[in-house]
Amino acid sequence: MEAVMLMVRNLFLVATLAFLFGCGAVTRRPDIDEGEVAAEANRMYEMVVGRDQQMAKRLGDISTPLLINNADLCESKTRYVVAMAARNLEDFRGRRRDVMESVYELDERIRVTQVGREGPAHISGIREGDVILAVNDIQTPRGMAASAFFKVHVTPLVEAGKPIKFSLLRKAEKITALVQPVMACDYPVRLLTNGDIQAYATGTSITVYTGLMSAFQDDNILGMVVGHEMAHNIMGHREKKQLELWKDIYIMKVLNGATGTNAGTVYANFSYLDSSVDYEFEADYVGLYLTARAGLDYEGAPEFLRKLALDSPGAINRSSTHPKLAERFVAQEAAIAEIRKKTALGQPLIPEMKIESAEKKPTMKDGWAPVAVGLGMGN
Repeated sequence: MEAVMLMVRNLFLVATLAFLFGCGAVTRRPDIDEGEVAAEANRMYEMVVGRDQQMAKRLGDISTPLLINNADLCESKTRYVVAMAARNLEDFRGRRRDVMESVYELDERIRVTQVGREGPAHISGIREGDVILAVNDIQTPRGMAASAFFKVHVTPLVEAGKPIKFSLLRKAEKITALVQPVMACDYPVRLLTNGDIQAYATGTSITVYTGLMSAFQDDNILGMVVGHEMAHNIMGHREKKQLELWKDIYIMKVLNGATGTNAGTVYANFSYLDSSVDYEFEADYVGLYLTARAGLDYEGAPEFLRKLALDSPGAINRSSTHPKLAERFVAQEAAIAEIRKKTALGQPLIPEMKIESAEKKPTMKDGWAPVAVGLGMGN
């Protein structure tokens, strides 16, 4: 009986609190037509897909010359490419499929959806929207079979660097394009839908956020960002940082155990930040070379840092995982002067490397020469 009375009192208390403190909107919401809501949702999805299509095209146009014109610096991390993407409606699902069908008129036929500027497909005359009728005179299937067809009849030829004949339909005109694959750095550049202003290198690929592309509409800035991240991959920074992390953890445990203090932890933190700063300087330096070799405008890089300083004044003279903005500015100015000089003299645009011995020819991953940008930094 007592339990029942307790439950009744608790329910009464809950009801009283809900009545006294219940919060909610006090104005009348306008009546909403569900049909209008559905129509607006469709428009928003169309905006998202359209934005993503435009950004993917822009990122591909910037990345293609960077990957192709720097293949010799990527050493063994290369592959043959045609710099072209082809899809049909079966490659999409859900709302995106609806938009691709209604707005971009994608259907069961395989159609070129992206062509990288200055890539083999672009040079051969292929353009976005072309319908692929045949490959090497073999008719392309429709629907779900198209993807398997490309894996059998196109991918092996690209991987082997062999020419490919495409029979195309552009509006009502039938045309033919012969595409010769070329060697490029094997670091796929991917677009990720995320509002953060961010880009990063994984060691095997490069990811650029839509937030960064929205923030920086200048293609030259985008090229410098991709070149910087590409330099991280070429120089093997991810692998080096992993090895250094293992080393630092070992030393940290030894020092902490030997001293009975956190001296090892302090050392490990300092070592991590110091190496991160060095790698960012190196990515700036090598990235400028990559951008110049791709035929992109690299001379605005220092001014970009000044723009960053306006929004992050605390980073002007303070470093953490990245160098001080003022130091990066001076270093980039010196690197640009170095590139200008080599260009004027007709010299190859190759980053200056550290030479450890006369017998050992340095490779890109051995390291760079910080003296070349006037920093006088050590290892």
